[in-house]
Amino acid sequence: MDKNRIEKILEYVEKKKKELVEEVRKILKMPSISATGEGIEEVASYLSEWIKEQLGGTATLLRYGGHPIVYGSVRSTTNRRVIFYNMYDVQPVEPLDAWIAPPFEARIVEDKIIARGAYNTKGALMSKLLGVKTYLELFDEPPVNIQFVLEGEEELGSPSMPKFVEDKEDELKGAEMVYFAIPSERVPGKPTIVLGNKGIVFLEIRCRTSKYDVHSSYSRGLYNPAAVLSKIVSHLIDPLEGPRIPWLEEKTVTPTEEDLEYLQDLVEAYPREEFLKLYEIYKPRLSEKDWYIAVYFKPTVNVDGFTSGYTGPGTKTITPADARVRLDFRLVPNIEPEDVINGVKELVKRLGLEHLVEIDIHDAYTWSKTSPRSPAVEKAKKAYTALGLKPYIIPMIPGSAPSYLFTRKLRIPMIDTAPGHGGRAHAPNEYITVDTIPLVTAYTAILLETLRD
Repeated sequence: MDKNRIEKILEYVEKKKKELVEEVRKILKMPSISATGEGIEEVASYLSEWIKEQLGGTATLLRYGGHPIVYGSVRSTTNRRVIFYNMYDVQPVEPLDAWIAPPFEARIVEDKIIARGAYNTKGALMSKLLGVKTYLELFDEPPVNIQFVLEGEEELGSPSMPKFVEDKEDELKGAEMVYFAIPSERVPGKPTIVLGNKGIVFLEIRCRTSKYDVHSSYSRGLYNPAAVLSKIVSHLIDPLEGPRIPWLEEKTVTPTEEDLEYLQDLVEAYPREEFLKLYEIYKPRLSEKDWYIAVYFKPTVNVDGFTSGYTGPGTKTITPADARVRLDFRLVPNIEPEDVINGVKELVKRLGLEHLVEIDIHDAYTWSKTSPRSPAVEKAKKAYTALGLKPYIIPMIPGSAPSYLFTRKLRIPMIDTAPGHGGRAHAPNEYITVDTIPLVTAYTAILLETLRD
């Protein structure tokens, strides 16, 4: 890389720091809650216009039955292409009384910006766009064509993304990399390059045995919906031993030898103690190496919520009319959504409960993985070197995203990375540090510069 050009990028970003922060705060003040639709159209339109006006690019809103996907581009004179993917939607903000500042005020508290979407991922999305703008203002033209894919349904399981990829497959395939920006320094000063994520199946099991709640004196002659679902849950997860999913465990192939090469990177960059402190977890089930192997490389089952009966003040003796439980499963390589769905249905049938329950599948998509030997990873490393940072390679994270559409359907390597620190995704007081914004801006511009080589 040309050192003079790197210095120009760093000097420009340093000079524009305050403007960059305010530009990001502007979009963080705009709600874009996917679950309710609040602000979605406004933010999608804002991003589309921003790409056209600030980057001189093209952009349109594509619809596939849900929230719009912002699909845009900035052209180069080359035939090479990269895809810049992020999401602009965010989770609901409740409980409001747990926030130290309103979730869409983007208030700066000490060195942090407190806002829903600050970390996951509107803060990084806008900082990334500002990185492209920085590069264009300094060097006029990007070294490759940039395709923007900014979706508004990631927090709903990305239902429009498969249709989008199918629709635009010919335009997307052949790109050199997909860059998903998210502040990656769980430990400040230790950025990570994430190369994979688990898949997910989110489902609801319901049981209804009467139209009305029934006086509990008749309970001996009735099915209790809460007990029906409790029996199913007890065969899926043990409170002490953890998941009871042999039909998934027997198919598991991770961690591979290549995964284990980067186990120390995982331990250093994602310290367990820091995670426990962040969420104020009192009693984790696993410790040390067992924690990392299980959390990052094994399939999971989790109870997200269980509702039934009366839990108000005083007493109310009833046999509930209905109950429902919501579960999520996380998938690793060699396990597909149908393995989970068929396994749950077979379990319910084996327990003799199929006539009492209904199963609804809400989200279902598979895992993603990029090789650490990919040229895209080398470019990402090179950009960190220019910033004086050592990146840590993370083969997979426990969370889920529709990355498989790029890595497995389009066969494009994908990197999830950016410098900077943030946290409390999906929780009150979500934040990024103020200095994350210029860092992501500079990193994005430098990453583009690496593509000149």
